[in-house]
Amino acid sequence: MTVHNRGPEAALLHLLPTLWFRNLWANQTGVVKPALVANGNAIVAHHPELGEWRLECEGSPTLLFTDNETNNRRLFGGENPSGFVKDGINDFIVHGRADSVNPAAIGTKAAAHYRLDIEAGCSASVQLRLRSARTSGR
Repeated sequence: MTVHNRGPEAALLHLLPTLWFRNLWANQTGVVKPALVANGNAIVAHHPELGEWRLECEGSPTLLFTDNETNNRRLFGGENPSGFVKDGINDFIVHGRADSVNPAAIGTKAAAHYRLDIEAGCSASVQLRLRSARTSGR
């Protein structure tokens, strides 16, 4: 993944490659809730039908986890089904709310947070690899 700073000044860019599961568990009975968990610099996806997958991230990004659940409190004034809702990653980046992402590094939505300082007219690249855990890793 390559990002460019086309502006006239150096800039800080927050790059957030994101992995999430479609929320089928909230409104359907008998659906097993999948999970995303941290493993070193990878996000490991455990799904009852798709099996285990890994999003391997170059370098040492901060891995952020929340649940792919609607923020009922913010939108409707109701209760949230989880302590960590889908806009938690935004709240962490934009508002600095560390309590909006799961410190246990587990959820159904996750992002690798890269903070990239990019000079004017320059670019930066980050390599990511999504692979089945059944493959050899080569």
